[in-house]
Amino acid sequence: MLLEKLKEEEIFTGHEKEAARYILEHLDKVPGMSSGELARAAYTSKATIVRLSQKLGLSGYQEFRLKLVEEINQKNRLSQMLAGEPITDKSTYIDIIRTLPVLYDKAVTNTRLSLDKNIMNRINNVLQSAECIDIYGAGISYILAQSAAFKFATLGVECSAYESINGHYLAARKSKRTIAFVISFTGANRTMIRAARYLREATNNYVVGVAGPHNEVMRRYCNEVVEIANRDSLLSLDVITSFSAATYMMDIFFSLLLSRRYEEHAKSSLEMLLHNNLLLNKADMGKEE
Repeated sequence: MLLEKLKEEEIFTGHEKEAARYILEHLDKVPGMSSGELARAAYTSKATIVRLSQKLGLSGYQEFRLKLVEEINQKNRLSQMLAGEPITDKSTYIDIIRTLPVLYDKAVTNTRLSLDKNIMNRINNVLQSAECIDIYGAGISYILAQSAAFKFATLGVECSAYESINGHYLAARKSKRTIAFVISFTGANRTMIRAARYLREATNNYVVGVAGPHNEVMRRYCNEVVEIANRDSLLSLDVITSFSAATYMMDIFFSLLLSRRYEEHAKSSLEMLLHNNLLLNKADMGKEE
């Protein structure tokens, strides 16, 4: 990057350093200057400006000026894009602890507002009669899939999380009523699109895409798609938004199943409490001994 090289003064002479500093301090003026005008403003010579340009790997001042304009425009575009980011290099601890709940709330609210009641009812009808629940994710969405699988398993449901397709497993379980959730924060993850396609075309699974807005291809291979909020961000904040939205969506399905199995789950919870002492850690057991 040209601007970064201008800041590295080790290879410059004294006059070249002065010229480089002037350029960095007057980026709004330099692109409109000739080499002579820049030399006079920086109290140096045209020859120094040319040598500085060549030390930066350019043929001369004209190429330097073109490259400078290109980088300034790029820097301005980046600044404009970052202007809407809720967390910046100026954010304090107080700013951050106030900002994150707002991001969570927006993710959940936007997802809730986008829900289609008819689609959710159709998914719920299949979910209630399913014998197995499979949840697919890649990368961080696989972590979310594991978390959701753990929750469903507490209801006594056969549920597992997967990062890829296990063809033998699916073929052996083809007779079971299975609902498969395929999670993609963007909606365009190729691994998850391939998983959805295989599930739709090679199994009897009811395939539900939990996907971001770029889900045109994934939608072809799902029985239903529920869209989650996805905040395009340069600073990875889209991960926070998507993770919160997808967690909320999977918690809706978990809660729907819980409400239908409430009494059964309450009984199993009471039974667990009766044997709670067996869940004590080794340290506590040692004290009892």
